[in-house]
Amino acid sequence: MKKLTIIGATGALGLPITKRLTSKGVQVKAIVRDVKKAKEQLPEAVEVAYGDVSDKESLKIALVGSETIYLNLNTTNWDERAPFQPEREGIINVIKVSKDLGVNHIMQIVGIDLSHPEFATNGMEYKTNRIRKPAIEYLKNSGINYTYFHCSVFLDSFPTFIQGEDFGIIGNHQNPVFFTNTSDFAENISNAIGNDKAYNKAFTVQGTEGISFPAAANRFVSVYNPKIQVSEYPMETIRHIGLPSEEYEDFMEHMLTYVEQLKEEQVSEYTWQILGKPQFTIEEFTKSLME
Repeated sequence: MKKLTIIGATGALGLPITKRLTSKGVQVKAIVRDVKKAKEQLPEAVEVAYGDVSDKESLKIALVGSETIYLNLNTTNWDERAPFQPEREGIINVIKVSKDLGVNHIMQIVGIDLSHPEFATNGMEYKTNRIRKPAIEYLKNSGINYTYFHCSVFLDSFPTFIQGEDFGIIGNHQNPVFFTNTSDFAENISNAIGNDKAYNKAFTVQGTEGISFPAAANRFVSVYNPKIQVSEYPMETIRHIGLPSEEYEDFMEHMLTYVEQLKEEQVSEYTWQILGKPQFTIEEFTKSLME
């Protein structure tokens, strides 16, 4: 039986990935800060243990017995002066403890922009990579086997764009995106567990079809709810939709501006050879979200 320890199992992407892996028979251990809440969200088959990436002592207990770790953390700001960032100091803490415990393999999700900066047609830098890069270099130099997944945009995010009967797209998104999804991605993760062909490599994770954001949104809502209309709004709309903080507004504006000028090409054939080819169309994955 394949075994995997996940840090970030209850996040927006981590939760469906964990559920999918569990349904495939992977024995999952989730390291979480809120054990009670995690047990309410995660499948019963998942072992839940307390651990905090800011607390090395908790990790020394939580990670005992782990052979393969998957990191699904998220950075929403690029303050390099901050004394602690989960995707920087937090991951470095995980690596240090993992090395002491003899962990064999650490996997992490990052964006496709990190491996293919040439996709940024305006030469724009995705600023959160300033936070990620020190930990990435630390893992590569740690002696622990690593795997990086450089992912395109996830279809899983689409319901968050819906308010009432409006799917609101902010910005002018006309370039092709090879949308992926958590079901196909979970298959890649599963196939990387214990697979020495996946060690010390980076894999791009894309769908098979390049399509613009508005076109993908229309195909999504045709299945999700045909009453929903897809609307496009100028970028300045981000300042008027009631996001929780100015910092988060800055992050969303930066992220959407980056995606707006991102022009992907299909570069995932090697991933498909080693870790499996995507199986879901936009419509098929939308149906699975509704089940």
